[in-house]
Amino acid sequence: MINLSHALIGISLATIGSDWIINAREQLSSATELEWQHSLATLEWHRLFPLLFYSLKVNGLTNTVPSSYLIKLQTAYKQTRQTNADRRFMLVRILWRMEECNLHPILWKGMVLADNFYPDPGTRPMTDIDFAIAPEEKDKAREIFESLGFEPQIEPYVNEQTCDATYFANPMGVVCDVHHRVRLFEGKESMNLTVDIKPQRMSIPSLRILEPNAMVVHLIVHLDGHRPKTGLMLQWILDLAFVFRKWGDLLEPERLEKLIPAKTHWVTLFRIIRFLEQEFDQTPPACLAQAAQNVEPFTLEEILRQRRLALWGLPRPRGWLRLGASKIGVQLRHRRPTVEASDLILWFTDAVKNRRTHNQPISQIVGDVALENK
Repeated sequence: MINLSHALIGISLATIGSDWIINAREQLSSATELEWQHSLATLEWHRLFPLLFYSLKVNGLTNTVPSSYLIKLQTAYKQTRQTNADRRFMLVRILWRMEECNLHPILWKGMVLADNFYPDPGTRPMTDIDFAIAPEEKDKAREIFESLGFEPQIEPYVNEQTCDATYFANPMGVVCDVHHRVRLFEGKESMNLTVDIKPQRMSIPSLRILEPNAMVVHLIVHLDGHRPKTGLMLQWILDLAFVFRKWGDLLEPERLEKLIPAKTHWVTLFRIIRFLEQEFDQTPPACLAQAAQNVEPFTLEEILRQRRLALWGLPRPRGWLRLGASKIGVQLRHRRPTVEASDLILWFTDAVKNRRTHNQPISQIVGDVALENK
């Protein structure tokens, strides 16, 4: 069942007509009903349905998918494409108003990735539109959002990070996450952390986004920050894969070294690079390829396992209580993935591997990365 999941993810990253697609056709055609059921139930938790459908379609593989599952994938793609179109329309209105008022927003994450990095506007789901705005522009930005029918939202869980942003939502369900403080890049503003690009699918002349190194750092830190509660989500890993594909040659180790705040993020970055290379034949960014060889890659099994356990809250005590309650028939508030018996056994193995990897001399690896490019 892991083999079918592996093939489906690989199709999403492979080029049209490649050997990967030829081999995948045979694998998909011979998969059993149980394999399809198990694999799609797994990949749904990683928000990959829209990308899977698009990739199957452009590679002429839809006839290998049982019709009931193909309809489910197609529905997810169509819904994502329409939702993203509605959000783009609203975003254009917001950006034109900000331009009129001489504000300087920075766009990041979902909308930027969907517009400029993913192969189709319906392939990258998102829950909100992420902005960064200068603190002195915060009040004027709020006026603009309110004039367009948005209202500030009260976050149920207030912490250090939510205090750095204001959340706005309109009656159509469009949510904007507007950061007026970005702690990750504080004190580094002189490094010119943004770049203007031409949007692919929006009627505005340019978007200001994070430059390649800052974008990779932001994506890695975001992934690590959510990891205790979300595990390793494949959608976020594929975000990095598409950024590497488009901007890998623009990465600069010296800039990355100045921007990455902690050793743990280097470990995650290198393990993801190695995972994409080992599992899916993805070419790593040239300037990081050699250094990444010193780090043990994630495996697909490990990623899927971490996601399942994290969504239950395992291995924290509350997670064990939640899992135990489900086993005696208590109806839980939220749906969660099925936990395999092997997940609980191999969790300890993952923990040992993580500890071993984090004990490697990453400071020396980073030095080697910089040295390679001098």
